[in-house]
Amino acid sequence: MKKFLVKFSIFGITVLTISYIVFINLGKFFDVTKKPQNVDVIVCLGGGSGERLRKSAELYNRGYSKTGIIILTGGETIGFGKHQYNKTDYLIGQGVPAEAIVYLNNTSNTMKEVLALRTYLQQHRLHSVMFVSDPPHSRRIRMLADTIAEYADYGLHAYEVSSDPAWWHANRYYENKKALGYVVAEVLKLPTNYIAYNILEPLGLFEPIKAHAGEFLYFLKYHIVSILR
Repeated sequence: MKKFLVKFSIFGITVLTISYIVFINLGKFFDVTKKPQNVDVIVCLGGGSGERLRKSAELYNRGYSKTGIIILTGGETIGFGKHQYNKTDYLIGQGVPAEAIVYLNNTSNTMKEVLALRTYLQQHRLHSVMFVSDPPHSRRIRMLADTIAEYADYGLHAYEVSSDPAWWHANRYYENKKALGYVVAEVLKLPTNYIAYNILEPLGLFEPIKAHAGEFLYFLKYHIVSILR
């Protein structure tokens, strides 16, 4: 019995140690953003609370879009209630010409955004795109672009750039409730997206399962994560 307790204790300590190491390094795992570089187009991904839009305008004005095009995805507005504003109007107010702004429809989630961008690049014979989004979102963007949308097979290059939110620090993300909540959400979304789009969808099972499990997934995304925010 004593030997069993010793072995169990060693096993428990080992599991806790590994779990702790994984936990404190999740920020660095999910944040794969790089420094900005010249690309054919800049893409401000939908969502967020304004940092993505601000950073996209900054990068555009610094000349990182070789075609002079900046693309918007997701909803046409950002914010809530009295603080809601139109994204196109914001960019124009930041000095971006109206004719330089392209809005892509039917981009309600990251997978649709990545696919819509691939189509746009192909249609316009372009080869590189810079995704501007929140740092912990970047790992999933890269996975979807590389593994599901297979950008490389189409001769496309995608780069993920940070929106530079004040709440994010990769080395100590767990000290901020918003950052912690974001990482927890990505822990759920990354494998879920991989299974959904790389395994279930090719088999024709994604939509049926989504229809039956939608409420459960909604609970995980909006209720459990909200506790940490």
